Amino acid sequence: MAESQFERRQDFPCGMVAAVKIDSERSRIRAALVNSGRYSFEEADDRLSRSQLSVHLDDDAAKTAAGQAAFLTAVVTGVRCFGEVSVQGALGGALLVPVPLEVRTIGDAAAILGARFGPCKLTGRTICIGDRVPHGSGWSVRAFWDGWIAGVRPPGYGPTIGRGDCVLAGIGSGALAVVQAFLAEQGDPRAGEALQVLSLWRPDLGLDGARDPVPDAFYLPEGFWLFGLGNLGQTYLWAMCMLPFDDATRVLVFLQDDDLIEEENWGTSILVQRGRYGILKTLVAEEWVYRRGFRARRIDRRLDRHLTCGDREPTIALAGLDGMPARRLLGLPGFGYVIDAGLGATAADYQKFRVNVFGKGRDPAQHFAGVEDDRVSAVKELMGLPAYKELALSQNDGGCGAAMLAERSVAVPFVSAFVGAVVMTQAIRIASGEAPNVVLTGNLGDLRTVRATLGKPAVRASIVCSLASQGT
Repeated sequence: MAESQFERRQDFPCGMVAAVKIDSERSRIRAALVNSGRYSFEEADDRLSRSQLSVHLDDDAAKTAAGQAAFLTAVVTGVRCFGEVSVQGALGGALLVPVPLEVRTIGDAAAILGARFGPCKLTGRTICIGDRVPHGSGWSVRAFWDGWIAGVRPPGYGPTIGRGDCVLAGIGSGALAVVQAFLAEQGDPRAGEALQVLSLWRPDLGLDGARDPVPDAFYLPEGFWLFGLGNLGQTYLWAMCMLPFDDATRVLVFLQDDDLIEEENWGTSILVQRGRYGILKTLVAEEWVYRRGFRARRIDRRLDRHLTCGDREPTIALAGLDGMPARRLLGLPGFGYVIDAGLGATAADYQKFRVNVFGKGRDPAQHFAGVEDDRVSAVKELMGLPAYKELALSQNDGGCGAAMLAERSVAVPFVSAFVGAVVMTQAIRIASGEAPNVVLTGNLGDLRTVRATLGKPAVRASIVCSLASQGT
């Protein structure tokens, strides 16, 4: 159940029993503002509620799969991070991407995702999907793509959009555009002022990856095992469902999690419907998978050391877990490959990400040995901020309610969406017999920080996959 819908009684470590309202739909997004030390809780909520984002889809972009993927990703992440999101442009076109929303037009999909129809506002931020910038849009940034390349650029700055058949590049560019819009809304003068570009296929080459040739034909995995179906796990499904599988019924997805959807999950998890709380995350994921036409297997329990991957079960595991103890268990079931992603959790590093690919000879238990989650020191530091001090003084609970809020890490869906595209690209490289990037890190505020290490060519023998000849 959503904790902000009622006052929860809890026995706190300080020995008091208190009744405190602690969460909201945007609580973990709000934390990016409050935990920076520049806003009170009321100021942060007010700033988020008054913020406005416009997303404009131009005619040429609307005719491509990448353009539609960029547009829908900007919308689905933007509505969670801005008080109002309006859309305009070429919205009447038919959906080209197989996103399972059960609508026919781009505009109808945007409406289901929470956007309203209307012009750009000078008081807000504008994301342009494609080359055209609407008149009088004020601050704006353009999303562009070319094959597997994703990027954003200021208005009037090249390059323009290129080959538009890769939905993963579209997802990446849409997410990057929201990154810049969110930074601009928080007062960063550098937001939207520089070219940001990355090749999802060859991130290890940095800017040179934008000139690296990619194959016209590659393979898509037809089996996935997902661990954790929160903000990261749901972006894996968002990206997976947009891929052009010839026969969706051949795709088998294992969905493993034991948590319920709470109100705070709406702000971070892009498949969650507003107001639909108190149900299993695996159920939400299963419904999404079935609407796409895939097959699903639900496992409504946590990963433990007794889990074993069977001979006829997916051998590529995608993990979006919060804690280190669970990550150390990922090598035990016997998967061919495990792709694990992690995100920054503080106001200073929430734009950062890390992706590890574990194959034969690389054990997650050894990689994460000695690495611990250090929330105790982080909570202690946050409790010294004025916002938390004020909250502690206003509640008759000895500061326990404020401490519970401080324990909530920062999370924003646009970072997760970009990482979902990165993770899915690594799965495709593995299915195609290419070398995955075994370690990939970076900060989405500045893609020049991205570092990637290429591993050994993947072994495809045990991976069920299908050939894709037209790009994604």
